[in-house]
Amino acid sequence: MNIPPRSAFVLAACALLVLAFAPAQYFGRQQDDVLYLVGARALASGRYCLLTSPGCPPLTMVNPAWPALLAPLSWLTEGTGLFQAASALVLALVPAALWLWLRRRTDETTALLAAALLASSPLVLSQSGTVMSEAPFTLALLGLLMAADAGRPLAAGLASALLLLTRTAGVSALPALAVFLRKRTPREALPALLPPVLAFGAWSLWSWSKIHSVDKFSMFSFTYGAGAPAKLLRVAASNARFYAAEWGGSFTPPALSAGPLALVLGAALCAVVVRGMILALRARREDPAALALAGTALMLAVWGWQYERYLIPLLPLLLWALAAGLGRAAKPALAVLLVLQLGAQTLPRLGRPSPWAEPELKKTYAWLAARPGPGLLTSATPVRDGWLSGLPNLPLPSVESDAGFAAALKAARVTYVLRVEGLDFGLLADADAVPRREVERVHRRLEDPKLFRRIHDEPDERAFVYEPR
Repeated sequence: MNIPPRSAFVLAACALLVLAFAPAQYFGRQQDDVLYLVGARALASGRYCLLTSPGCPPLTMVNPAWPALLAPLSWLTEGTGLFQAASALVLALVPAALWLWLRRRTDETTALLAAALLASSPLVLSQSGTVMSEAPFTLALLGLLMAADAGRPLAAGLASALLLLTRTAGVSALPALAVFLRKRTPREALPALLPPVLAFGAWSLWSWSKIHSVDKFSMFSFTYGAGAPAKLLRVAASNARFYAAEWGGSFTPPALSAGPLALVLGAALCAVVVRGMILALRARREDPAALALAGTALMLAVWGWQYERYLIPLLPLLLWALAAGLGRAAKPALAVLLVLQLGAQTLPRLGRPSPWAEPELKKTYAWLAARPGPGLLTSATPVRDGWLSGLPNLPLPSVESDAGFAAALKAARVTYVLRVEGLDFGLLADADAVPRREVERVHRRLEDPKLFRRIHDEPDERAFVYEPR
């Protein structure tokens, strides 16, 4: 492949920029990063279970592709640094992959501007070096789109399988495979459809055999139930505001990124994106990128959890549709956005310490780690808290009665119960969400002096440690 010198320079700068921000967060901040590393270690030992919990329960909560890719690192080190470095390198590949896909759909300059916008996005840079699945997921998505554009069904099918085995959210991008269905016989379409069906079917069957459920689908019950239609509209409206403001805030100074300007700018960009999708679908009814963008946007609209990192796999699609919607104005408009993003967000943060360099509960974890003798911890985020305090951990038991809850903890030989006020549940749209209500009920139970004794306070961290009586 012939890469023009200008393109090589820009892509190298994009990769270096991503690497310069690593590690953007301390290891364990998002809990899922611990799960991926533990999954990698478990696979390296021939299992797939939660090594940090007694009995090593099956690790059904994270899909296995990313842990499988990381597993060889477990043979080299027991530390986290190599995993963080590998994750940063994978993320650094994403801008080049975006350029590689877009240069077949648009001109070289537009493709480079989109790659630079992705690489300098604060949404992307805030995840540099985190052992999370967004980067490999985005690479698999771009691989699917490149294969679909090239009319290569087997390559598209394999990319789809990898997508689903990385994150169940990959289901939302599968409409891109529609390009292989029209004017093809079932036998011709089979190479595109069979790999994702087999891969996700096998994963689902394994998960069902362990917990009689498939984790991400069962999580919908936390969001919807009685009154689902009305709740769906509330969640969708809240998600639309949240993600539009997050994207728009990438181009404003931090002081304005949570205000109305960010929302207005994000909404305007989304309007142009919709125009780009419409134009693409008019030109080609089965346009893979437009269908994948529509499916992913719909999934994010109804998913009850809100995290800015969910936008990372969507950004390549958004930037493509934005350029398509802008038409001839794409190059100057993308250049303006790049200057705004670099000046307002990226360059002011370059070389500065990460705001998430240390755990928010640093003193609490240190106190727990210094306790004599063996201990077993439970909390609302047990894997994260257990990892950072060096303790084996269990999830909070789901028991209806207060006495039964305390008895369940004693039966499991739980030593410490960590209570943290003001947890970010990622459920901003639903004040009555099941996880939030369950945690609040646990907090009320811990205040019963007949059942629990508070043994340590860290008021400045809003953290309190209890033990069952």
